[in-house]
Amino acid sequence: MRFSRDRRGQSVVVGTVILFGFLILALGVYQVQVVSTDNANVEFEHSQTVEDDFGDLRNDVLRAGSTGSTGSTQIRLGTRYPARTFFVNPPPVSGSLETEPTDEIRIRNATVGDGAHRNARDFWNTSPAFPTRSLRYGADYNEFDGAPELVYEHSVVAAEFDDAVLLRTGQTVVSEDRISLTALTGSVSESGIEPRSVDPRTVSESDTTVPLEPTGGNVTLELPTAVGNASALADRWTEALPAGATAAPNATGEAIRITLANGSDPYRLALSEVSLDASGETEPAYVVPVDSESAVVGETVTVEVRDRYNNPVPDATVSFGGENRTTGDDGRAFFEPTASGTLVATINGSTGPTYESVTFDVSAGGGGGGTVNRTYDVDWDEIDPVQVEEGTSESLDILVTDAASGAPIDDAAVEVAFAPIGTVSGVPSVAEPSETDADGRTAVSSFDTNEASAGDNFTLYATSGDDVDTLRVEIVESTTTYEIVSVDAEGTGSSNNIDVTFDIDTTDPDAQVNVQSIESNGDVRDDTGLIDVSGSQPQTVTIKGANQAVEIRVILYDGAGNEQDRQEQPYP
Repeated sequence: MRFSRDRRGQSVVVGTVILFGFLILALGVYQVQVVSTDNANVEFEHSQTVEDDFGDLRNDVLRAGSTGSTGSTQIRLGTRYPARTFFVNPPPVSGSLETEPTDEIRIRNATVGDGAHRNARDFWNTSPAFPTRSLRYGADYNEFDGAPELVYEHSVVAAEFDDAVLLRTGQTVVSEDRISLTALTGSVSESGIEPRSVDPRTVSESDTTVPLEPTGGNVTLELPTAVGNASALADRWTEALPAGATAAPNATGEAIRITLANGSDPYRLALSEVSLDASGETEPAYVVPVDSESAVVGETVTVEVRDRYNNPVPDATVSFGGENRTTGDDGRAFFEPTASGTLVATINGSTGPTYESVTFDVSAGGGGGGTVNRTYDVDWDEIDPVQVEEGTSESLDILVTDAASGAPIDDAAVEVAFAPIGTVSGVPSVAEPSETDADGRTAVSSFDTNEASAGDNFTLYATSGDDVDTLRVEIVESTTTYEIVSVDAEGTGSSNNIDVTFDIDTTDPDAQVNVQSIESNGDVRDDTGLIDVSGSQPQTVTIKGANQAVEIRVILYDGAGNEQDRQEQPYP
């Protein structure tokens, strides 16, 4: 018998092998193209997220330098890819965040103007410089090519590419008439995948500005930089500066030199120091008198101790002729001389430079000092500093008395002004006080925060006759609570009416509620409109129900008409 070959199954096997090959090829193409593209998108989105984090950190640093407020920003160092069942991801992206030492901030061709005390001018003539650092972030991306490294320094976030530099934020160093510089100190060194917090802390808050005038040329700011392409960075700075100011790299490329346009008015210089690791302490640099350097026996003399940033130094020791006093939070120390003659107030010992001492001429009375002939005594009758919640207004009391006798002065005209301390988000409005009453009292009936927000600070000045007093106002977060504690509904038995009793917890005197009955189809059966809830709680209102089940709804609004809370309850 002859047997022939049976080839009937070969086509199935060959077809299966070909299909399997196409499947492997498709999986390979998907792995190489689709997975890589998706991962590149994940990395790109992470890069954008870190830029946002850096912007938030920059704002926290500037806020700490200008207002003394503390903040905390999370930098999302790395990222992970989405899980894939049949495909392979590269290792998670790791990022690094670290400070880089640079040179010192310097201000050239400038002197402190005549508007400042001579001690401030003498200290400035020592050519102080201010050590600072830059903060750099970089990530090891697997797919996203061309991601920049981010550098924060001198109020800007710079994105450093291989062949270009772009600024991701504006600059606050130079405005039309103000120079604001913040030295960044402390050390940060973090790497990995998980987010890390950076907590800027104020070392020296820019409470005080000094007038800065040119000497022999244009005022020049020398800002050290960690950006490698200083020429490209200088071009970006020039674009961001006010008209007339220019930027260029120095000879070594390690700093940006900003040349300012010298106008008829001096610049106001504000300096501060912010630490990224809670280190650093402010030290006394010079001392200035507050008011006159002449006094009479029995009257208080006041000095203010400042650091090299021209800002007040708390807890500093001042020797008044051998008797020590300690400065308060405002950097001021007080002393009441008991004998006529020369009184010398010194810091840092008795043999230091002239700017470390102030000499007062104390007389027995009757003719000399700037405080001798003072008639009025103006005082804010408030605890300094006074705190005002954002979005509210406060009344602030003022007392005017006779400086010699202490008797209240009736019908005294009082003027009030204010000035922001550092950078603020908005300005308040201040109502002018009326003339004093028989008790020597008047008030700013309304200090309205307006657009000012938590962390903003202002100095209020009250002037009457020949005296002036200051008060610091701190804008703080609102503590007003808005809560519907309970709702209780009970039928009255007549015309399907429902008594709704509600308990509201709020400190807002202008808060209101709206009580509604809602039918099962969602229509409003009855609506009370807005009801004032500033009175005692709980309160009861009557609304109409229906012949079927309804829902009772209570909505709580603040004084501006914004919904704060709502509570719903089925009835019956």
